[in-house]
Amino acid sequence: MKLLSPALGCNASRAVGPSASRRSPCLRPPAFSRRAGRLGLLAAVFLTATCFGQVPQPAPPAGRATVYYAMDSSSLTDNRKVNAGVVRRMVNSLVMRATGRPEVGAAWASLVAKTDRVGIKVAASGGAISGTNPAVVDAIVEGLAAAGIPPSNIIVWDRNLADLLAAGYRTDSARYQLRWVDPVKGYDRKSQVSAPVLGRLIWGDSGFGDRAGTRLADVLGTGDQLSSKSCYAKVLSTGVTKVINVPSLSDSFLTGINGALANMTLPNLDNWRRFTKPPAYGDPYLAEIYSDAIIRDKVVLTIMDGLVMQYAGGPAPNPGFLLDHFTLFAGRDPVAIDATAARLIDEARKPAKLPSVLPLTVWLESAETIGIGKQREQDIDLVRVGMEPGR
Repeated sequence: MKLLSPALGCNASRAVGPSASRRSPCLRPPAFSRRAGRLGLLAAVFLTATCFGQVPQPAPPAGRATVYYAMDSSSLTDNRKVNAGVVRRMVNSLVMRATGRPEVGAAWASLVAKTDRVGIKVAASGGAISGTNPAVVDAIVEGLAAAGIPPSNIIVWDRNLADLLAAGYRTDSARYQLRWVDPVKGYDRKSQVSAPVLGRLIWGDSGFGDRAGTRLADVLGTGDQLSSKSCYAKVLSTGVTKVINVPSLSDSFLTGINGALANMTLPNLDNWRRFTKPPAYGDPYLAEIYSDAIIRDKVVLTIMDGLVMQYAGGPAPNPGFLLDHFTLFAGRDPVAIDATAARLIDEARKPAKLPSVLPLTVWLESAETIGIGKQREQDIDLVRVGMEPGR
């Protein structure tokens, strides 16, 4: 894959585009038997491939990725109400293990500095049903506070205010600043992505209504505004210096899964719909946009909320396709987390005879090709993290 220009930071235009055709066989879901009970789906696949507890482990071999996970059936109570205390211990244990630090504040301090403006990018499109749960974010915020980050420097955001409110986030929180992307003023016209695919601008895109430079063919044709450029959200380009990426474990009809790469790219751009058109479904654009320094250099940790899995109907909320999953994932490799999520979601779809999501996730291969992370199952170590009481 060849990028048309090197990754650039803020106030720059980055060109991305399709690579030469390369299609390998779809990711193979891990083979395991489906057990009765709510823990069966994840437990069976992980029990033979993980290390339990907080026992120090040797460093993984070169060229491998590690995905840490914490799983506790008491993280959800009746009616999928989240047990905030359990979730806090899960988050704390994950960040300590991922950073190799024995204390929560020190773990977060190894990722961010007191002077950083730390963004927490949530996936709120699933609302209270399958979006990033506020209890997970609260635990991250507590850890950042322990590292000395003041509330004024902690920013929780997603594209739409309505989604954030539906997911349970508050505009008046004293612990963090809630932000969303203003559809008129929220995009940075000096920080753009260019790609050789046209998108039809609609209201909410930063260039909508601005006919300067519009092609004559478009004016004489449908009258649509077509553009090959997308602008980054200001909250990402200039508002934060470090990012904790917190997607949820959900499928997506747009990109197969609504995971780590999708969560940091599509909601942070205008004119984004052009990147998800079939038959590519985000390939190679999710990978190439994520590789831009404005994203890749800022994301210091990915924590995927898998307390509840939505295996169909996403990324919008659909209560008919939910599984209690009781799990949080964390790691430095977003591709490995996404690849693991894709395999788990695909396995969950089989009993309902739903089509595989894997053909929609070829962008995972593109992401590995350009060095973002590992996507092959045999290159990923799944490490279960035990929880220390009181942490």
